[in-house]
Amino acid sequence: MFLQNDRTWHGAYKIPWDDPGFSRRMLREHLSQDHDMASRRAEWIDKQVAWIHEYLLGELSSRVLDLGCGPGFYSHRLATRGHRCHGIDFGPASIEYAQEHNPDPRQCTFLLGDIRHAAYGGPYDLAMMVFGEFNVFAPDEALALLRKVAASLRPKGRLILETQTWEAIERAGHSEPFEQRYESGLFSDQPYHCRTENRWLPDEEVTVQTFAVTETGHSQTRAYRNTTRAWSDVDLARLLTAAGFAQAAPCQQWPCNTDALRLWIAVTP
Repeated sequence: MFLQNDRTWHGAYKIPWDDPGFSRRMLREHLSQDHDMASRRAEWIDKQVAWIHEYLLGELSSRVLDLGCGPGFYSHRLATRGHRCHGIDFGPASIEYAQEHNPDPRQCTFLLGDIRHAAYGGPYDLAMMVFGEFNVFAPDEALALLRKVAASLRPKGRLILETQTWEAIERAGHSEPFEQRYESGLFSDQPYHCRTENRWLPDEEVTVQTFAVTETGHSQTRAYRNTTRAWSDVDLARLLTAAGFAQAAPCQQWPCNTDALRLWIAVTP
């Protein structure tokens, strides 16, 4: 139904979020309040959690599935508002942080696992995947994942899905290459040089970003790839329908500090 070139989605097409060292360095970015690169800053997470609690859940105690939960920022806050949350993420450092800072282990649980393969449990009143993570999955994986989500929700349960916009992904694909030296960063604790290149594949509606990383004093270069699928409104609505959802539509009320992301809401029949 949806175009997929298996060569594009073959092998390590994602940054290695589950590598322990990378995950540990990524956690520093999640916790930073200087930018919104890995997670939103706390002030915006607070606004979005309040919106979920009041607008979507009507301030009623609900069961929430938090996919790609990271360090548990949303689940922690929802649990303190009386909701029962289950977060899944395959970044070991993030899950360790989420568990160590869990405000109420009776209300809030976390699982280290790949959301493509992990068991979700349920039934839930609400499933959520925010901050554009959905776009990093191949089309067939995206459909399978959404079907799992639909099966985990109760009748008339809701999904909120925050996707990267088509325009943002295409714009990234046309970005000029750039090079930078880091004393330390996501790809190494040691000083390294990184060359980043971007490519937009119009037939597949995909941006491929590659990182060539060379640590200072070493001749060997490591390459990483990040593949991002752009979904048009029409195709995303069709995908959600094929997965078993109804009433799929973008939501304008979602508090958001960037036009590169957009929230969709869908309901199980």
